[in-house]
Amino acid sequence: MSLTDELRKLQELRESGALTEEEFVQAKAALLKNPPLELPPRPTYQAPRVDDSLGDAAKTWVNFQIVMTIIGLIIAAIFFFCFWLPGWNKMGGGGFP
Repeated sequence: MSLTDELRKLQELRESGALTEEEFVQAKAALLKNPPLELPPRPTYQAPRVDDSLGDAAKTWVNFQIVMTIIGLIIAAIFFFCFWLPGWNKMGGGGFP
């Protein structure tokens, strides 16, 4: 508590009748002679910044692999349906009569 808070507390005790005028003066003099120590405000905690560049690079690499896999599947489907499947039917390999 600060000095102001302590003096306010003593004043409230005097007004409520818990302290006599003489006790109030003595407590006030003692308080002014040896004021309470005011602690500096505690700093707020901030988590340290974590260097996540390796994690970002790994995410980028995984995203690249996913995109390349999808592109590869599209190219394979185009090749299968446009080139291989029609040629296989012309050679008499399977299909309906």
